Amino acid sequence: MREESRLDKKYNAKHYLSIIIVFLLASVSSLILATEIFQETSIPEETVRGELAQKIDLYLKRITPFGFSGALLVAKDGHVILNKGYGWAIRSSHIPNTSETVFSTGSLTKQFTAAGIMKLKMMGKLKTEDSLTKFFKDIPPDKGQITLHHLLTHTAGVINYTGLDYEKARREETVKKILEAPLLFKPGQRFHYSNAGYSLLAAVIEKVSGQSYEQFLHQNLFQPASMKFTGYIIPDWSKKVVAHWYVGDKDNGTPLEKAYPYWNLLGNGGILTTTADMYRWHLALLGHKVLSEQAKKKIFTPYLNNYGYGWDVLKTDHGLLIQHDGGSMLGNSAEMRRYLEAKIVTILFCNQSFDHKPLFEVVRDKIETLVFGGEVSIPPKVNLLTPKELAKFEGEYKFKRGGHLRIRAADGQLLVTPENQAAVTALYFSEKTDQNYLKEISALSLSAFRAALENNYTPLAEVLYNRDKRLAAVRALVGQRLAEFRKREGEIRDILVEEVLPSNFRGKETTVVYLKLKGKRRNLYFELYWQGKKNVGIGPSPGAPNLKLPFNVSWK
Repeated sequence: MREESRLDKKYNAKHYLSIIIVFLLASVSSLILATEIFQETSIPEETVRGELAQKIDLYLKRITPFGFSGALLVAKDGHVILNKGYGWAIRSSHIPNTSETVFSTGSLTKQFTAAGIMKLKMMGKLKTEDSLTKFFKDIPPDKGQITLHHLLTHTAGVINYTGLDYEKARREETVKKILEAPLLFKPGQRFHYSNAGYSLLAAVIEKVSGQSYEQFLHQNLFQPASMKFTGYIIPDWSKKVVAHWYVGDKDNGTPLEKAYPYWNLLGNGGILTTTADMYRWHLALLGHKVLSEQAKKKIFTPYLNNYGYGWDVLKTDHGLLIQHDGGSMLGNSAEMRRYLEAKIVTILFCNQSFDHKPLFEVVRDKIETLVFGGEVSIPPKVNLLTPKELAKFEGEYKFKRGGHLRIRAADGQLLVTPENQAAVTALYFSEKTDQNYLKEISALSLSAFRAALENNYTPLAEVLYNRDKRLAAVRALVGQRLAEFRKREGEIRDILVEEVLPSNFRGKETTVVYLKLKGKRRNLYFELYWQGKKNVGIGPSPGAPNLKLPFNVSWK
């Protein structure tokens, strides 16, 4: 008995000692975890750390004199190795971009809208299978089968745009406009990217939560993720520099100077943020601060066109890639890429266009190449010139083929402006470009739209690529915009080709024709994308790009 008693005491002593050790280890683990969380949210304001970061930084510094302007954050294996700004945030004041500069996310906003819907689902206030009839009254019969899932995955068949981003538009009138427009196809049938669909989702968030869209996101997404400078108007932007947007030498200001935010934009684009805040969002999505594992599984499941809820979900040579991009013709563009298996994140914001394209499109693949250890061409260092030396290049220049361009010096840079289509062709197209081809697609664009003014869509149908699937959608888009414009302006007085430019459409070389339809006071614009003599894309446009190429040859 005594021996057994001693064994019991010995066992109990070991038992208590093990409990103490476990407690101490748990305490240390909690301390380590708390430190890791602190380190994660305390993202370095400006850093270039390590050989890889130095290589990327050198590339971006060298291309800045040739038109790069923005900020980039790169994280690898859970550590931010690069977070830095390049170029001017505000040219007129010579305020540079930094890692703290505020940029527009563009359509990256959709991931917040999708997360907001899933947050309401977690609260038990809705289901993604719910139809629009649960949230809106007087739903037209053909829209009654649309579910939140359809809207989240761009498979609802609703129109893409309801108007220009910075036009004043109220919630109810925007919802009515979307629901009254003809469906492009039966819900669930196919994928058609729709900004308007995400505006409907934002309206659902407001109706269900009883809060404004931004307030709900701020309280339920941004605050839990420690994102202090993300939103439309709630953050105190006076504490930050908000980057101006530039197209050539045109300063388009910031959204804070415009009618902002209204319902052509709310829910589908335009949220402002910083690179650090977007990285905090990435970290929040890795854990459970904001969304449950079940909610994230739903968001990151690829549906039609490899689109989840507010994200592209792709299989690549580098493993799983979850990404989205966005921007506008005003000069802003953005992209976020999360290579989850490779443990690499890139967050790229730009505040000027380049060569009539969103700037991120020009550099993103090169950044990806560098991030994964590849090589890219790095421009030579630019020689500095004084204003007096720059002035020597000012003047009017004419090509033998009739092109006419103007060069002037301003703010330490040379601005090259093509004054006619011949100059545009000389600057932007290769010497092998068939001039007659450019004239042919211009003529096809004009004849198709002149017929459409008479409600005759046969000429347009004849040149459409994938005609059977696209004709109804194109006809609805063009018809709706023509009807709305006529309602405001009366009859359209003339149609002309503003510009023809090289472009890229879904990874293939394309030529874009910009059409101007003249009204009494305003004009209506369309852009038509051509591959050969087949039209592969038609969309609304704010007008032809303001082609003024900046060469910052005196950049310091």
